[in-house]
Amino acid sequence: MNIFYNFLEIIIRSILRLVRKAPVAIVICAVLLAVVCAGSSALWLKLDSDQDNLISHELPFQKRNLAQIKNFGDQEYMFVVIKTGETEAGKAKAAAFATTLAAKLEKRPDLVKAVHYAMSARDMGPGVLMFASPDELRQFVSLARDFGPLGKEWFESPGLSRFLNMTAGLLSGEKGGSADSEMFGPFIGAVDNLVGEMQTSLTSGPDSESLNAPVFDLDKAGIHYFFTRNGKLLIMRILPKKNFQVMDVIGPSLNFVRSSLETVRAQYPEVDAGLTGRPVLSADEMHTTDQDMTIAAVISVIVVGVLFMFILHGWLRPMLVMGSLFCAMAWTFGFTLVTLGSLNLLSIVFALVLVGIGVDFGIHIVMRYVEAADSGFSPDEAIEEALIHTGPGVMLGGLTSVCAFYAVLGQDFVGLAELGLVGGTGIIFCLISMLTVLPSAMLIAGRRNWFPSSRPRMATMPFMEKVVSRPVAVLLVMGVLTALAYPGFQKAGFNYNLLELQAKGLESVEYEHVLINDSDESTWFAVMTRPDLDSVKSLIAELKQVPSVGRIDSILDYLPEGQQEKAEILRGEAAVLKGINLRPRNNSLVPSEVAASLKNLIAALEQLEEKLFSAGAKKELNQVGDIIDRADACLEILEKNPADAVNLTPLQNRLVSEISDSFAWLKEILEVRSVTPDDLPEHLRSLYVGKDGSFMVKISPVENVWDFDKLTGFVADLRKIDPEVTGVPVVVHESSLLMRETFLQAAGLTIILVSLILFLSSFSISYVLLSLIPLFAGIFWLLEVMGITGLSFNLANFFAIPVLIAIGVDGGVHFLARWKELSEGERLYHTSTPVAVGLSFCTTMIGFGGLLLAHHRGLASLGGIMVTGSATCLVGCMVVLPAVFRLIEKIKGK
Repeated sequence: MNIFYNFLEIIIRSILRLVRKAPVAIVICAVLLAVVCAGSSALWLKLDSDQDNLISHELPFQKRNLAQIKNFGDQEYMFVVIKTGETEAGKAKAAAFATTLAAKLEKRPDLVKAVHYAMSARDMGPGVLMFASPDELRQFVSLARDFGPLGKEWFESPGLSRFLNMTAGLLSGEKGGSADSEMFGPFIGAVDNLVGEMQTSLTSGPDSESLNAPVFDLDKAGIHYFFTRNGKLLIMRILPKKNFQVMDVIGPSLNFVRSSLETVRAQYPEVDAGLTGRPVLSADEMHTTDQDMTIAAVISVIVVGVLFMFILHGWLRPMLVMGSLFCAMAWTFGFTLVTLGSLNLLSIVFALVLVGIGVDFGIHIVMRYVEAADSGFSPDEAIEEALIHTGPGVMLGGLTSVCAFYAVLGQDFVGLAELGLVGGTGIIFCLISMLTVLPSAMLIAGRRNWFPSSRPRMATMPFMEKVVSRPVAVLLVMGVLTALAYPGFQKAGFNYNLLELQAKGLESVEYEHVLINDSDESTWFAVMTRPDLDSVKSLIAELKQVPSVGRIDSILDYLPEGQQEKAEILRGEAAVLKGINLRPRNNSLVPSEVAASLKNLIAALEQLEEKLFSAGAKKELNQVGDIIDRADACLEILEKNPADAVNLTPLQNRLVSEISDSFAWLKEILEVRSVTPDDLPEHLRSLYVGKDGSFMVKISPVENVWDFDKLTGFVADLRKIDPEVTGVPVVVHESSLLMRETFLQAAGLTIILVSLILFLSSFSISYVLLSLIPLFAGIFWLLEVMGITGLSFNLANFFAIPVLIAIGVDGGVHFLARWKELSEGERLYHTSTPVAVGLSFCTTMIGFGGLLLAHHRGLASLGGIMVTGSATCLVGCMVVLPAVFRLIEKIKGK
């Protein structure tokens, strides 16, 4: 044996001496260190769930992405998608649904930072009139001139009585109003609302919940809802509060939005609406994977535990193996705390990896111990037999497993590199624990004769000797089957579509498809920036010529055209309000005056009733009749008990304040002469103007960019215009390619490192090739099965390949080592090694097999690849490799 293998033996013998000398001290120190590591990690180890930190910040595309986020802020929205049925009635219901939901969401600014679903005149800022056409602007100016004298009259003595009298004058035509004017609908609705509130106040007293609520909600005048161009959907964009210190980044916000959405759905059962968007899809994916992995872990622990107890004839040794594993896991947490300080969304799964790989080291030690004990060895002799004969192989297998993880160190895919560091180091800790803590614990139990009823009995597989007794026939059969399945190998591929990894039936996935299929909206948009408005205009003109580009949003959408002409129309119109004291004044409320004004209003409404009757306007006639009934009820209350008029005081104060504010707003918008980006409200500026003054242009794709080919085409088209384009499509495209490239490099480097280690341990090319037979056969068969069954590699399951490389080589190493130890006439399947190797593969299959039940299709595919790959590597190890051994023996004449 060469120097390298001798060195491994020296290490094992040193460990053996230490274990024999101080087993209790080893176990106590290991447990104490584990407790310290676990406790400190629970207190200080953080979780970094920011997906942007999974990629190196030094990569050009990621630098641009982070700079854009820093400059323009987080604009990753949730989307509430509301179906309209493509009818006006459906649009009205959708608008009511959105308004109700927005009102609920805006009550929790600690969870919801912004809600965008519509835009009113107020939202457009003081320059709102500049967005009207010249003809519309002239009509508005004419209307403002009519309201000027009314404003002067109102502000002489503002109050409820004055408003009712002026309303009566408008309805009767004395103040210039007209019953058949275009303003009739909104105006009569406002009167209806006011009289209704008066009746409520007089009957039940002031409503505390509405003390600060508007009477007419004039701020919503001219509201424009965000319907898609085809009118099929109304879109609400919700910006959630994020917390990257927890796994569920938007958990509280998402739960609040969903509970609010459920409440509003109950109010509007005829409206179809759902929640989607990139943060929602990510959160649902996190929740689904966490739930699926928990179920898989429970299933695997139970099944593996039962299997261990069955194979090892008791529960003590399985408990010692798991205890040693938990020590190693705790040490790994401590290492992560000291070196990284946090776990990311990928490295957090290292514990599952250690359960699948780390426990295999203990299996080989325990099975060899059981074999020795079954042969009559004492506990000390059995431990020596186990460590001396399996220790070097376990260390060699551990090193190959470490290579699979350390192969990604230094990669730009930081999340994967950190998983490699934590996972690889965790395997080293598992190796240390299984070679020190586990033998020490077994030695203590053996010396003290704990649980004598659990005396070990060696498990072997003699029936397999008949299977491999004709090696040429076995290899021919395997070769024919491989050839027949070769077309499947050619079909194996890679699927980049992230949406197809999600669980079926999720609302977020369903409504993402609704957005893709039924609108020009997209939850993904690319971003380009320009320093000035002229270059923004040029860019938009260029983008409109690109077939893959759909919707384009920019600050220009909020800068009106023809401003000079409109400024001429508005010139001097603010003078109609000159000299009016617009400050709200709360006058005392006189019951007799209110009663008199109600009588005037009733009289005017009765006159209007006659006109409507003559015109055959039944709907309007019924509405006016209802107002008269409410006004009569109010009048009756005031006449019976004038003191009840005091209950109308809060309503009068709200009315005066709202009208005063509206006239002040009217004066402000009449004085505007131009609109620049600086004149826009902050909530609009922040969407398109960065902190450095540059302008953002948002570009949505016309096609489904979840399809990677279409995403690639979209990004390529945009880069022809601006190589520095950024945004979600660019980041997803580049990070997907980076992840695939990292996986391929890791797999290739792992093969090279593993082959080098195997060569250094033997200085024999044949030894290396024999050790790799199970791996190469297993991976080739895996690809054939994938092609036949339609299972593809994807961004959720590709890391299975380095793991399969590790466990495939590990099995070959142990089989080869035991074969070389066989004495004259001894057969491989009469030893414990095949059972140990088979058990190692089975624990991996069981551990990942639970994922086959996962709702998340990415995890289910990971389970499928790991189970299939483990099974094919197992066949390569248990059938092909022993057949090759037999063939070699026959050639050598053994």
